[in-house]
Amino acid sequence: MKNAKFIVLDMRSLRVDIMFDAKGQVKWSVMNSKYIFSWAHRFSWIFFLSILLFIHGDNCMVPQASQEGSLHSFKSYSDVAIFHYTVPKEVLRATWQFAAFMDGKNCLPRKVHIYIQWGSYPIISVNNASFPPHMYTKRNGTILVSVMTTFEPKTTATVPIYGPEAGDWFVGAYMSHWDEKVQQQGLGHKCHYSIGSVAIWMQTNGIQNIPIGYQKTLHTTEPTSYYKIYIPSGTWHFQVHVWACNFTLHTQKDMNKPCIQGLALKGRVLPVFNHTHPSPIGNLTILDSYTFTEFSPYEDSYYYLLVISDSVIDFNVKVIISECPIKDLGKSLMRQYLDAPSFSKALVKLRMRNDSLQHDNYRLYKNQFELSSEDVMVEDPCVPRFQLARVKHSQTFSGVYLLQVREWLTSWAMLTDSYPIMTQFNILPLIDIGGTLDIRVHLEMDKLLTKQLILVTICIQRSRVPNRINGQIICDDENMSMTLSSYNKQDGNVLIPYPQPDTWYIGFQAKCYMNGNPVTCEMEGILVSLDVRTRQCVFSGSHACGHHGVCQEIQKGLLYYTTCNCFGGYKGWGCTDATNASPMASVLLTTLMLTLSNGFFLPAIYLAIRRGLYTEGLVYFATMLFSSLYHACDQQFMTYCVAKYEVLQYSDFFSGILAVWVTLVAMAGLPTQYISLCHMFGVLIIAFGVESDRTGLPSILVPLAMGTIIPMAAYVYRCVKNNKWKWPDNIVKLLFGLSLATVGLLLFSLVETEANYHYVHSAWHIVIALSLLFVLPPARVESFLPLANTSLSGSDSELLDYKDFPGSPVFTILTDQQNLLTVPS
Repeated sequence: MKNAKFIVLDMRSLRVDIMFDAKGQVKWSVMNSKYIFSWAHRFSWIFFLSILLFIHGDNCMVPQASQEGSLHSFKSYSDVAIFHYTVPKEVLRATWQFAAFMDGKNCLPRKVHIYIQWGSYPIISVNNASFPPHMYTKRNGTILVSVMTTFEPKTTATVPIYGPEAGDWFVGAYMSHWDEKVQQQGLGHKCHYSIGSVAIWMQTNGIQNIPIGYQKTLHTTEPTSYYKIYIPSGTWHFQVHVWACNFTLHTQKDMNKPCIQGLALKGRVLPVFNHTHPSPIGNLTILDSYTFTEFSPYEDSYYYLLVISDSVIDFNVKVIISECPIKDLGKSLMRQYLDAPSFSKALVKLRMRNDSLQHDNYRLYKNQFELSSEDVMVEDPCVPRFQLARVKHSQTFSGVYLLQVREWLTSWAMLTDSYPIMTQFNILPLIDIGGTLDIRVHLEMDKLLTKQLILVTICIQRSRVPNRINGQIICDDENMSMTLSSYNKQDGNVLIPYPQPDTWYIGFQAKCYMNGNPVTCEMEGILVSLDVRTRQCVFSGSHACGHHGVCQEIQKGLLYYTTCNCFGGYKGWGCTDATNASPMASVLLTTLMLTLSNGFFLPAIYLAIRRGLYTEGLVYFATMLFSSLYHACDQQFMTYCVAKYEVLQYSDFFSGILAVWVTLVAMAGLPTQYISLCHMFGVLIIAFGVESDRTGLPSILVPLAMGTIIPMAAYVYRCVKNNKWKWPDNIVKLLFGLSLATVGLLLFSLVETEANYHYVHSAWHIVIALSLLFVLPPARVESFLPLANTSLSGSDSELLDYKDFPGSPVFTILTDQQNLLTVPS
């Protein structure tokens, strides 16, 4: 094959052979690996690399590093797998591919929901969970796809996006919630799910720049040609004039033949030509012209002009901009501005005494606070624009934005009915997007100051200044607008979770009405308080997620964000949705069940003390105490922690396993010196295992196996020495106790799920505690053998004769020749 080329990727045992033809098109690819299926849950995305490089003209297919992550069922946002990609500028098409895997053939396939979002983390609402009041959750261009998990790489989800915005892109994936089994780690196979993703974008290179303010003659070289225009910050509006297109080849000159078949202008992204739905702006002849007008442009950004022609042409273009510089509040604002609310209240008292005195003071108030003529020119067609200064607090995602006066910062602004004003502030990528943007506006006005109805309209918009029609602010999204009234509503609030990074604008416009008709405002200055801040989670104060959730900080690599973890059956972004909330009586009942069920250890404690098993009784008491304290602290709704959660968890696991160990040692009926040795050995083994992995199966199985060997070995040793095999005494009680313990283990390992955890785990406490009553040995009473009646050595006699009395421990063998002292147990 002529001019063909090969690319061979060899990643350990995985080999991918890709063949390209002379045009850069993929002809075939071969993937060969005998390990691909066994590694599916780790390298689920490898097979996506069958197309790695595509070169054609000025377009270049650039692969982004593949990513993979674990999948979990959605209980809170912390369960979402988050991927981050950085899309470069001037990308014509970005393509994401996803595949979800499970690590076992017998695992149940699960549906995976995938969100793709520019700029910030996607807003995810599961099962129609509601959002807190005044929260704005709309996202432009959020893409939602789904895929099923498979054991082998069979199906993928491919998402092409044409003309994507440059910058950070985030992918969030999760599985639908199910009643997941609470399974001890290492006990049986627990299915693990994962997702792999890869992104490839086709970037356009060598785009020619069009200067501002100068006529430029451009020359096309391809049927689809791109040109870029840089729009600086402070641009109020601009126009792009296109005219005098002409065929370069003289043989094609025709006055009536269109030389431009399509024109398009878009900010920040490349316009995409669709042959099925061509551009509505097109068919320009040599004599035609067209003008693009942008009244609220993207600032400090590139605009891209698309020219479509089936021939080589020349055309003229000129860009004209109108600037509106950003200003500060000016020197006319006095420091008394900071005490404006108290001044307003003082005016009310003065008006009640003397209306004329109130009028004089208000004139002073106006002169002190309104914008001076040197700061705002009435004849200036621009709306006054003010930059909010960012004040960063020490806490993550905690900052406030204030109006910047030349000598200090303030949150107060003065409005008039003559013209609107604009304020703007910046949300930074990655740094500010992990919390909530809170915008609050308060109209400082008393009904006694004027009989007019004062309405203040506020419009919030990202990326571009709100549109104006005949001097009136027009808000594109009514959910991002507020209307304050001097009569009945003087406060407004908008919450924006995970705000997208950009310049945000807040426009203000004041109007006055008398008897329903618009009139000129009597008050020449209307005072409003603007409170703009970012915070963790949702609400202010110590309860960032209300009273039914806790604010959780999540860090995954370089990504850092906060989310609400709800409890008590509450759900929603701010834990405000009480649709499935558990009644307080039910929450109290389940909490008491987990803590008070440990009280069933009291009979075992009493029996151990009565039989002289003081060590065992102490361990049972510690198990009861630490388990109660741990479960009281482990609750999410009614939490009571006497120590750190980790300390209580360790104490619960350690004392629980130790209780099993000392019970097995007691059943062996060993001499005193061996008992203390076994106890200390068990403490060391259990402490090491629990500290290494307290939730792992080895931390339980190793002490249990070693502990079981002790009574069994003692029983076999006695049988061999006595040359007599018989069932242990009280075999019925022993079997019943072991049956109870087996039932408890089955409940713990096979029946317990997240939904029934409170009930099944409480039953586990009860069953295990009651099983101790049947396996505990009788009281320890040392017996003696007459030396004439025994031929055993000292050490063997001591091991055999310790506790040899009627009603002896379950693993003790009695001999006919022994004369024993019998005492009640």
